[in-house]
Amino acid sequence: MASTYSTSLKLELIGQGEQSGTWGVTTNNNFGSLVEQAITGVQSISMSNASYTLTSYDGAVDEARNAVLVFTGINLAPQNVIAPAVEKLYTLRNISGANVTIKTSGGNGVAVANNSYAQVYCDGTNFFNATPSVNSIAGDLAVSGNETVGGNLTVAGTLTAGSITGLGKTIRQIVTSVASSSPTTSSSSPQPSGHIASITPISASSQILVLWTGAVAQPQYVLGPETYALTQMYRNSSPNSPTTGISVGTLGQQTAVTASGQALSYVDAAGTTSPISYQMYYYALGGGAQCTYNDLGSATITLMEIL
Repeated sequence: MASTYSTSLKLELIGQGEQSGTWGVTTNNNFGSLVEQAITGVQSISMSNASYTLTSYDGAVDEARNAVLVFTGINLAPQNVIAPAVEKLYTLRNISGANVTIKTSGGNGVAVANNSYAQVYCDGTNFFNATPSVNSIAGDLAVSGNETVGGNLTVAGTLTAGSITGLGKTIRQIVTSVASSSPTTSSSSPQPSGHIASITPISASSQILVLWTGAVAQPQYVLGPETYALTQMYRNSSPNSPTTGISVGTLGQQTAVTASGQALSYVDAAGTTSPISYQMYYYALGGGAQCTYNDLGSATITLMEIL
């Protein structure tokens, strides 16, 4: 009588009363080789820049039955791996040099990026991605390749990246400078604070997002006209810079005032690949009062190049 085999793992099925005296050989092959391969087998598939069809045999070891497939070799462009159209779960690793899509001959597939892992399953027709979504990470996350976030990315601590892509733009670099002193002036014209952040744009077409947080104080008791402690951002120490039209300050009249939690932000056009310096200037306006920059000791300039 012709042998029959199971659909997914192709195990030989022994009929009632069949293989008298030899059924142990078939059983040992089924469980000792084929089932073990399906549960623990790791198969390396050497790609050669072409589609690859997994071997699939009745009652004998093959490539498609393995639990883990590792795509090696050399792919110069994305390629397909054709698997049997049967229900099966796979764990995949792709180190072939290009994307590999595992699929059936007539169904939809799942693409696995180079230098990445995936868990997939076939429902008998199509392949689906079974890799779990990462909703939260308590420790550190290290990504050696590309990380794609379909929804929101919330970072409780520090996010360090060579580039961050989103909303059609990429943050190419970030520069931060914390003020090291708290100078004072009574001048009514803007004076350099010495608090500078410099950036060298990668492209002249970039935009520079300029952010400042800090505090200024009008520390004298002044009678008479209203007095102000003001700050203003200059590019390359030039009062004629097109980005100096933004000022923040505090009003002091007969009392000493500190304005804390102040912020300044605007977008500047780089226009160059030479270094650009942004410095906060500060001054006192009205009544001969003094102005103290960085009064609370936490003034920070952050520059982001966006391209």
